[in-house]
Amino acid sequence: MSDRPLRFAVVIQTPRDPQSAVYIGYQVLADALERLGHSVEIVSPGEFPAISRLDGRWVPLAYPAFIARWIFRRRDDFDLVMFHSYSGWIASALARGRPRSLVMFHGVEPLYHRELRQEAALDGGLSWRYRALQELVMPVMLRTACRAATGVACLNCAEAEYLARRNWVTGRGAEVLAHGVPDEFFATARTPRPIQHLLFVGQWLPMKGTRYLRDAMTTILGEDPSMRLTCAGTLQTEQRVRSEFPDAVRERIAVFPRVDQSTLAGLYLEADAFVFPSLYEGFSRAIVEAMASRLPVVCTAVGVAADALKHEDSALFVPKRSARAIADAVQRLRGDPALAAALGRAAGEKARDYTLAGVSRRTIDVIVDAACRPL
Repeated sequence: MSDRPLRFAVVIQTPRDPQSAVYIGYQVLADALERLGHSVEIVSPGEFPAISRLDGRWVPLAYPAFIARWIFRRRDDFDLVMFHSYSGWIASALARGRPRSLVMFHGVEPLYHRELRQEAALDGGLSWRYRALQELVMPVMLRTACRAATGVACLNCAEAEYLARRNWVTGRGAEVLAHGVPDEFFATARTPRPIQHLLFVGQWLPMKGTRYLRDAMTTILGEDPSMRLTCAGTLQTEQRVRSEFPDAVRERIAVFPRVDQSTLAGLYLEADAFVFPSLYEGFSRAIVEAMASRLPVVCTAVGVAADALKHEDSALFVPKRSARAIADAVQRLRGDPALAAALGRAAGEKARDYTLAGVSRRTIDVIVDAACRPL
């Protein structure tokens, strides 16, 4: 740990949305660093009015140029700049270690794109422009960013292995830095009860597996009128989400487009099981929140789930893009209360590895180490 105050900048490529997982994560990190006496400045596309006037497809190409210009003017103001993914690739390549830089992935774009391309094929495919950006340009930007940086961090072991296989990181490799969960999500126990209330937390987007969630829930709710589903953090209106379900089950689906942390913690406690069929995740704080709440979890092996959970020990894993497998897993939990309770207990114990305090300590150690490395 440094014995002097350090100066950090965090460059994110998403808006300062107080309910965005990326922004929340960096704001929590900034608060922790400032409590230790360090200074942190968060920079987003909103700081550059010209960015808002660009067509969205050009932002990934233009934003790094704006950031490079900003860093050049302020290169002596920071000990370390943390770049969200590709945002600092030009700055890092030109700066030659001054200031030091840390690339922090919240999902490695080529891995996300691989799943998106497969899912989009069901609806006609992606545009050639988007594919050219993601398949030809983005890998060059990411490789340059990683190789020029002082260090690289990502959110799960599969991503770290991918970066190593591509030789984008060498030597010590990429650090795996998790997200932490606040204490209010942790339950000490859960009273056994029939599984009738299912919970999904995430944006209502195809990449969250919503197509397969919809089909599975249509089957489950259609077969048993006591079953209901809550979808939280959808960023889509209740009318929009419920419109995707048949009339016969629509009234048993509750939708919370936006929820604050205390309300969300309450939703986990009210639910009987957590269902999360996402096609790709860098981490997914929602999975760990469900674990901390001691809910039995039905999910795909994505993000933190692949690192923290084991099939039939602390969760039931289902294959991607299989509504039938989701429905079967939920019905298995309903028919085996002992299994559901055991999965919830095991997940709750494993969640202790992801307390906000513990995760923050490790993350800060990595960041401070990068800031203090010799130039």
